[in-house]
Amino acid sequence: MEVQKYRLKKLLEYVYKQYHKRENAIHDPVHWVYNYEKIEDMEIVGFISALLAFGNAKAFNKKIEYILKLWRRPSEDIMNTTDREIKTYLSGFRHRFVDGEVVAKLLVGVRNFIKEYGSIGNGMRLHWEKIIKRDLRNLLVEFSKDIRGKADDKLNFIIPDPEKKGSCKRLLLYIRWMVRKDEIDLGCWDFISRKDLVIPLDTHIHQWALTLGLTSSKIANYGTALEITEGFKEISPSDPLKYDFSLCMAGMLGEKEKMLKKFGFQI
Repeated sequence: MEVQKYRLKKLLEYVYKQYHKRENAIHDPVHWVYNYEKIEDMEIVGFISALLAFGNAKAFNKKIEYILKLWRRPSEDIMNTTDREIKTYLSGFRHRFVDGEVVAKLLVGVRNFIKEYGSIGNGMRLHWEKIIKRDLRNLLVEFSKDIRGKADDKLNFIIPDPEKKGSCKRLLLYIRWMVRKDEIDLGCWDFISRKDLVIPLDTHIHQWALTLGLTSSKIANYGTALEITEGFKEISPSDPLKYDFSLCMAGMLGEKEKMLKKFGFQI
């Protein structure tokens, strides 16, 4: 067991050193946030970018870019944008099965959330402090209910329902960006610890985890995400999501098999 753990750590550290680089973030929706310096702007841009990050990367990046053109200074300009202006701007918008009307309601919900709490981060902090059992799923349940209420809409799909069986991948991705701090992640929030994060379970991470024996489940739900996170905690207890970005990049760039062979893992 210790030999296997040693080999796994060697592999993960190698992949990390090869791919955990800012230059690779151009393939990832987090790169939109790098255009902003103010934390409140980064929170808004990160939230939109993470929620729209589904489907083909080239397609969703175009859609994110279009939405972000609404504002030059998001945290200030969103407060001065009316419901009608948002709805008109997004009237012809569609990203796969999400149309402009749903995105407009999302942005209205974000604006109303900021109006009440001052910022997305401050609202998240207050929800985190109120929940009795401090874990991310409980936080996401309270946050998603709040956003839906402030949007006066169910926001189907674009805001996942943490009480259902999905993995909440895009919300967990957003929280990773906000909590971890290095050359990829932004570190805007200090009230959640890195050790409390849960892996955003995309296709690449799931395939890595199945191959490396971190899970046997082929169902990409929240329970599987927790199981995989626990596996990474065996290697990096204080920062279980350390390898998330680099593993995704290696998978996306078609380097997974080469990495596995290099360290003697069966494919």
